[in-house]
Amino acid sequence: MDYITLSSGDIVVDSLTKETGLLVMRFDVMAAHNERTRYPVWAWDILWAGSKLLGESHRRSAYTEEGLLNMIRDGTFLHFKNI
Repeated sequence: MDYITLSSGDIVVDSLTKETGLLVMRFDVMAAHNERTRYPVWAWDILWAGSKLLGESHRRSAYTEEGLLNMIRDGTFLHFKNI
């Protein structure tokens, strides 16, 4: 299995809707809720763009890093590195 490294500036494309998302920043979900835990739960803030989202208020969304990686491995999202 290929090792996938996510970085700010990377692009994901939803293979079904063809919407494009920009990975903005990685954050610890637990820290965002003022919870101190031994193991962080990483998530990515994604800014979405595309014709299906015109006029929508939810152009930003968060995905857990593990969920995002699984979606990339399964082909639900295509991943393009920001080089």
